[in-house]
Amino acid sequence: MDLISLVIINYNNKSYLKRCLTSIENQTYKNLEIIFIDNESKDGSFEFMKEEYSEKNILLIRNEVNNGYAGAANQGIKLSKGKYVMILNPDIIMEKDFIENMYVFIDKDERIGALSGKLLKYDFENDKKLNYIDSVGIDMYKNRKFKDRGQNELDIGQYEKTEVVFGVCGAAPLYRKSILDKISINGEYFDEDFFAYKEDIDVSWRINLLGYKNIYYPNAVAYHGRGLGSSSGGILKFISNRKSQSEFLRGISLRNQILLLKKNETEESVLGDKLKINIRKILLMGYFIMFERFSFKYIKEANILEDKILEKRKIFFEKNNKLNYDFLRLMK
Repeated sequence: MDLISLVIINYNNKSYLKRCLTSIENQTYKNLEIIFIDNESKDGSFEFMKEEYSEKNILLIRNEVNNGYAGAANQGIKLSKGKYVMILNPDIIMEKDFIENMYVFIDKDERIGALSGKLLKYDFENDKKLNYIDSVGIDMYKNRKFKDRGQNELDIGQYEKTEVVFGVCGAAPLYRKSILDKISINGEYFDEDFFAYKEDIDVSWRINLLGYKNIYYPNAVAYHGRGLGSSSGGILKFISNRKSQSEFLRGISLRNQILLLKKNETEESVLGDKLKINIRKILLMGYFIMFERFSFKYIKEANILEDKILEKRKIFFEKNNKLNYDFLRLMK
């Protein structure tokens, strides 16, 4: 059984840590390396970990600055010794066979770059598993919307098929480290200019371009404490859901969406989709003018970062001149 490295990325999530670590301790798969990275938490998270887990053979690292999800993930991957790396949010609780099921499946096929299990929702306030879906992979749409598949749907067995998906959610993905090495750019696996949000989509896109697979595997089940997530059902629900999110979350997600497309889109991938892409851009711009003018600050940030992103794009495409576009058939 190969070593699997677990990288827990924490920022002010002390209340989740005990349950997350207990679910790791209860795993049937025991050949695990645990790396805990704290991004300058102010809630006593790191002190709690030192007090409770300093003798548990966990590598504890405290950053003096918040390096974001991307920076901390890269830090953990570089320190990891495992054949596989699982990035974990602290609000993840795994069924006891989650890691074992993931390992047995991914180890059969060297073309699998990333694997996602079935993520259901967890109510931390009431300490209760919920039968609602958090993510069963990520879909890419022809208008370049990205969405966690099945999010907020009641789980009635509609996602029991193992299948190739465009991407995997960054809350509890299992990566083959050798493929992360292949998609890295200047030593970055996750793009640190993204900081947080949609960096998992960026990684999934590069895995696809190199002809490797992102797979959803329903036999591995875990629970995620994320809230409502994306909405469906018309413009009023869309606006209501947007207002429930912080300006920072909405803004950085928009900024990273722009960076994501600048970095990964090609003439081959955009072929036939330009009209749908442009219609979505126009509708969103109208929405921002009407309801979220703060968004233009983040559009400006994307423009400032454009040269850096295009340089990373150039490095990746020059290093990998044989690209694979089979993933385009997955688009909705």
